[in-house]
Formats: sequence, structure tokens, C-alpha cells
Amino acid sequence: MTVFLSVSAFSKPTFEQGNEYYIAEEFKKAAETYMEVVESGFVSAELYFNLGNSFFRLGDYPRAILYYEKAQRLSPKDEEILMNLGIANTKITDKFEMMPDVFFVRWWKTFSGFFARDQWAIVFLCLIFVSVLCLAWYFLASTYRDKRMAFYVCFLFVIFSGTAFGAAIQQHRQQTRHAGIIMKHKVSVSSSPQTDREKFVIHGGTKVDILDEIGGYYRIRVADGSNGWVSKEVLTVI
Repeated sequence: MTVFLSVSAFSKPTFEQGNEYYIAEEFKKAAETYMEVVESGFVSAELYFNLGNSFFRLGDYPRAILYYEKAQRLSPKDEEILMNLGIANTKITDKFEMMPDVFFVRWWKTFSGFFARDQWAIVFLCLIFVSVLCLAWYFLASTYRDKRMAFYVCFLFVIFSGTAFGAAIQQHRQQTRHAGIIMKHKVSVSSSPQTDREKFVIHGGTKVDILDEIGGYYRIRVADGSNGWVSKEVLTVI
């Protein structure tokens, strides 16, 4: 596994030292050094990626997945992040089958995934600008034919703008999705908070959606749709 070597946004000596430790295969020291950078307040896909790689080399797959997920949120199209996250997920116990989406939801997710959130926002603003120009054309047109043409073109660009806005919202929800990674080796999921009534068991490294929280408990859902309650202590929020 490679590491990103850019230090433009970091405390340079600390980040470079982490890279040196990683290259020297001193992965524990590398992880500790990268964590110092994280705890100092820096946020970067490259930093999270390197930290995930360090934990992966240490065999700490839950933490590797956690930081790959953090990196992927900041750089959703990065192929190396996606590849390493996929490899790390093969190392954990749970292999839940995802609930299938109906065809139009699957199509919409694929379409909105062509661009990241910020890119869709730029597309939206450009389309809105063109829509305003078309609206001005409509009011300035002197003939019925021109007004009709301007109206239809404006209407078309408004539809495109709405689609781009919806795609941006979809990507925003995906990137800010309230989720976490199970950190404990084995966790019993209960039917309600503060009860020992076990519904099912999950293991370290499993990604869960966080649906609700009461006191010291989260209501979580796994990929196959099963849900229940766990202590907040057993997972780390992405």
C-alpha cells in the first residue's frame, strides 16, 4: 500500500516523520504520528488515507476502515482509497448483503455519483445562470415565436437545474451520512436500550447507519436492513 506524501496542509515535520516511519515499516510509530496530526485539528483525505494504511498494516482493520471511510468522504472518487477500503472490508467477519434498491433509485444513485457534491453545486449554479439568461430573453423578445422559444428553453434549463440540485443533495447526504464503525471484536445488538434481549451479533469493522440515540445508546442499522440498539462505547462515528 502506498502513502500520500503531500504536506502542503500539514504540520510538515510531523507529517513527514509519519511518512518516514511508514516507509521504514515502523507502522505503530507512523500511526501514532499521524494521530498527532489529526488531534491537532487537521482534516485531509491524504492524512486519513495514510492513517488507514498504517492501521491496516498493524492488522487493526476496524480502525483502518474508519479512516478509509473518513478519507472517502473527503475524496469520494479517489480510486486508491476505494480500493484499500474494499480490501480492508474483506478482512472483517461480517459480510452483510445490501438491501437491493428498486431500479429507479439505483439509476438515480448511479447518475448522482458521476460528480461529487461540490461539482454538482457548480453545475447547478451554471444552469441557473443560463436559466436567468433565457428568462431575460423571454421578456426582451419582440415576437411571439421568440418568446415561445425562450420559454421552452428556459423551462428545460430549470428542469436541468433542479436535477443538478437534487444530485448535489444526494451526494451531500451520502458524504454526511450519520454512520459509524464497530470497534469491539463482538457486539450483541439488542431489541431496545438497556436490555439483554439479543437480536443479532455484529463484529469489529462493520459499518452501521446511526438512526437514533437515547442516553448512552445508538439505534443502528446494518447493510441488510436489520436494526437494533448498541452502547455508544462499541462504535466510533465516521
